Amino acid sequence: MKKPIRARRAEDKELRRKSILDAAEKTIANRGLEKTNFGEIAKRSRLSRALIYVYFPKREDLIHAVCERGLKKMLGCFEAVVASHATGLDQTLALGHAYHAFSKEEKLYFGVLSEADTYEIHPTSMNEIECAVSQCSKEVLSVVAAAIQRGKEDGSIRKDVGDPMQTAVTIWSFTHGLIQISGSKQYLLKEDLGIGVEQITAQGFRLLRNALASK
Repeated sequence: MKKPIRARRAEDKELRRKSILDAAEKTIANRGLEKTNFGEIAKRSRLSRALIYVYFPKREDLIHAVCERGLKKMLGCFEAVVASHATGLDQTLALGHAYHAFSKEEKLYFGVLSEADTYEIHPTSMNEIECAVSQCSKEVLSVVAAAIQRGKEDGSIRKDVGDPMQTAVTIWSFTHGLIQISGSKQYLLKEDLGIGVEQITAQGFRLLRNALASK
């Protein structure tokens, strides 16, 4: 039985969109984000530049669509981490470690997401793709906030730690900074300060545990 025409068209549209994003990711991986352009993406995807503009009118739209892919992958990792730990404290700390692991294992996504974090779009001027990325970001942070709330309820996290979402954003900021410094300042840490990357990371997570743990 043949699919209805509308269903086939929707499927074809989604396949073309996927092809463009696959090509964009390969281009970013090979050339870097700054040098990525629609011409090379068109070549890799075997689609015309004009068609790519239909799907992604601006270069930023394409980058945000790659961000959405990365956030969805991160969300899946985070949900799996939460399911494999019992207490809220263990879940929260494991999520921090999972974010650190994501930065190493998914360098392309982490790099694109880090670049996107350097500028802000006002909610009233967001287009559909930007709204989707914003929603994915909220879902990722909500997993962390839920783990913190769970820890407050099960007694593993201090009751006075504060609002779970505010705390989740603070942990994200702390962990992201730890990743960035340990990744970009290895020479300074090792040669000037005598501190290894593993040491600074371990110390960071020890401080995080001490700040959160109820005892």
